[in-house]
Amino acid sequence: MSTPSIQRQSIISTIIIFAGFGFGAINLIVLQKWLLTSEQWGLTRVITEASVLLANFATLGTPIVIAKFLPFYKKYLPQQKIDLPFISLIIYLAGLIVTMFLMFIFREQIIRIFGKNNPLFEPYYFVLPLFVLFQSVFVFLEMPAWFSGKTILSNLLKELLFRVLTTVFLLFIAFRFVSFDGFMKLFACIYLPAAIIIWFSVRNSGGFPIQSNISKVTRRLKQKMLSLGGFVFFTSLSNLGFVVCDTLFLASMYNFSQAGIYAIAQYFSQVLEVPMRSIQASSVPLISEYWRAKNMSGLNSIYKKSCINLLVAGMALGGVILINLDNINRYFGPEYAIMITPLAILVVSRWINLGTGVNAIIIQLSSYWRFDFASTLIYSIIGIPLNYLLIHNYGMIGAAIANVIAMFLYNTIRFLFIWKKFGLQPFGKKNGILVLSGSLLIYLVYLIPAFNNLYFDGILRSLLFISAFGILILKGNFSEEINWLWQKWSRKLLRIKN
Repeated sequence: MSTPSIQRQSIISTIIIFAGFGFGAINLIVLQKWLLTSEQWGLTRVITEASVLLANFATLGTPIVIAKFLPFYKKYLPQQKIDLPFISLIIYLAGLIVTMFLMFIFREQIIRIFGKNNPLFEPYYFVLPLFVLFQSVFVFLEMPAWFSGKTILSNLLKELLFRVLTTVFLLFIAFRFVSFDGFMKLFACIYLPAAIIIWFSVRNSGGFPIQSNISKVTRRLKQKMLSLGGFVFFTSLSNLGFVVCDTLFLASMYNFSQAGIYAIAQYFSQVLEVPMRSIQASSVPLISEYWRAKNMSGLNSIYKKSCINLLVAGMALGGVILINLDNINRYFGPEYAIMITPLAILVVSRWINLGTGVNAIIIQLSSYWRFDFASTLIYSIIGIPLNYLLIHNYGMIGAAIANVIAMFLYNTIRFLFIWKKFGLQPFGKKNGILVLSGSLLIYLVYLIPAFNNLYFDGILRSLLFISAFGILILKGNFSEEINWLWQKWSRKLLRIKN
């Protein structure tokens, strides 16, 4: 896949993901606030977060094995003789069976942990295994979809369809087609359409050949694949454990209401990572091929551009959130006021992650992928207990602070490793200038006195910030890609006007 193809898919995927976040905002800001209690919304968030961990557990590390080794299979075997998808499928099915069995065996213990402060959990425990089942199918097939050129479809299903269906199900409650009980039954199967669509799409594109005969490539690489899969399996679990532990700790230590309110702060901050999701999905095949070809200049180019471009996008989106913190507070009201400070802290955490680019993928797809396990394990060993202690003592603010500390340590370790091992160092003066000038602009716009009407104030304040930030980026020439896109589309628009 070429660089222009990555840019095209990244742009389209970003649009799709933003559309998904738009529907998510409707669900979060309008519908759930109107139709569900904070406890009911918290229940859906806990199920969603727990299923992320369990669905990835069920895959047993097969997606990263496909990402790492499929280029070798394609190089040395004709398409109809590639057996990696079939082997991965068998491993995934075994993992899924084990996951479902464990959820059945430990049902009472799980209910005891999350149900002590949340009476809603036990009646709707059945939602969790169904959610995990359908989501795990999608997670397993997502990597074959990327290699089949279905990156855009994958993002459409994961980022947009899920949220559109949530909107539809919430509207069912609004129009009294279903009760909350009916909503939860629909919510349990929300990943089923995505799983069906991606399966048929991958199969029809020939990206998932069912070849059971063991190939010479598998015999030669099986030890490496088993080793990588095992390491990545534990890596993914520890990483996802940290990602979801704050919501789960808040739910178990406090209640679903706290978890639901914190999920709103998380959602706002997660908007910043939309560009990263699209770039990661589009760049995995190319980075994998660069490592196979030992193309270090290509890797260095992707690394540098991802750091500055993601930082620009993150500061733009984060700036819009930070300058509107008072408006967010006014809109949600007193019950949700406790999320404002954690939200500001979480934005800083996202900046740290975005500013270091695609470092995780570069390491995962290199010959030093074991370091990915080590760094993620350190991240989780520090992050999960830190979350527990800080949440226990400080609640939501503690969760946000733990997130910043762990994110800084995690990315610092990865940055130093890539610099030492591969000589790739993506930062320059422009990165520092961007952070300082962008932060100053955010602060100045935040200080502008507010209008009484929060909607008018939010729109005006956001337009002022985006305009000023856009001029700063273009005049400062921080990103070649952004300047190129601006010149291209501005010329087209001027032609239309003329």
